[in-house]
Formats: sequence, C-alpha cells, structure tokens
Amino acid sequence: MFELNDEVIKAAKKGLNYELYKALLLSYGKRGEKAFFYLKEKRVKKYKDFFVVVGENEYVVEGNFCTCMDFQFNLKARSMCAHIIAVKLARIMKTYDSYDVYYLDFMTKKKR
Repeated sequence: MFELNDEVIKAAKKGLNYELYKALLLSYGKRGEKAFFYLKEKRVKKYKDFFVVVGENEYVVEGNFCTCMDFQFNLKARSMCAHIIAVKLARIMKTYDSYDVYYLDFMTKKKR
C-alpha cells in the first residue's frame, strides 16, 4: 500500500547521509525529517513480532500500520507517518536493533 519513492530508496542505499536527509525532507516534509532522526538516533527496534520506533512513546509498526496518533487521526491511515517511513528505511538499510524476543512478552515483563 505505502511505498517509499524511488529517490528516497536510492539515497537510502548510499547510507545515512545528507542526500537521504534531503530526499526525505523534500518528499515527506517534517515526517521525513523525523524519520531521519529516528534512524540517526538508532530508535528503530525489531522484535520477533513487531518493529517498534521509540519517540515520545514506543510506537508499534506492523506493515503499513502504526499505533501513533498522527497516523490514526491526522493522516487517517491514508499516508505514512514518520514511524512507518523510519521502519521502511531501516529495513532497506539494515539499521535497527534486533531482539530475539516478542515485543508483547517484553512489555509484560517491563510492567512488573
């Protein structure tokens, strides 16, 4: 459903640099800029069941869905939020921390 544009994909294959920042900013505005920040700050996490992006809260991203308010209310699930953009890029660039546990199990233990 949601795909990154060719210019962003091409820039992502060259790494986390100014070219990618510029492509994201021109293509997705502030959301693209935030996605770049999440990548730069290594805030994308891959669990066995979901990707999670750490922002003000932890946002679960699965495919073309995100638990953030921006995606659900402002965008009304019609376009990508910064978290979905960041996950799509992290998958291309292989720049995420990987955890060999289920996020749901991790959250249950974290609350204890």
